Amino acid sequence: MIKKVCGICNNPNKLIWKAKTRDNPCMCKDCYVSEKPSQKPLIKAREPIKQVSDKQAKINSAYSVLRLQYLKMFPICGVRFVGCTGVATTIHHKYSGSAKRTHYNDTSTWIQSCMLCHEEIHTMPTSKLYELDLKRK
Repeated sequence: MIKKVCGICNNPNKLIWKAKTRDNPCMCKDCYVSEKPSQKPLIKAREPIKQVSDKQAKINSAYSVLRLQYLKMFPICGVRFVGCTGVATTIHHKYSGSAKRTHYNDTSTWIQSCMLCHEEIHTMPTSKLYELDLKRK
């Protein structure tokens, strides 16, 4: 690339990106890009980062099926705190942290709950959760 006067913008100190042809004058990079909007951009756009890995998507898919089956088998809230609606709509996982991943689709570590009871579970102190067998190590 050499410095010349761009045939489009007439800037004398620009590097020439496209050499002169019969149909087109010499062009700097900026003019060349703006003249060719139908072409692919010079810089490739990055692909968006996946929200969930392929492995986790597979686990989540299996969880969705198991969750629906579990709630059909146990339609009544298993926690029954004060103000409970009685209808199980959510699943509470007794394991948390890194252990949750291991037991994520293990239905023996689940308890069905209504939304009010589930919210109450997540506001209780950990010691109380262990006492009520709503959390495991």
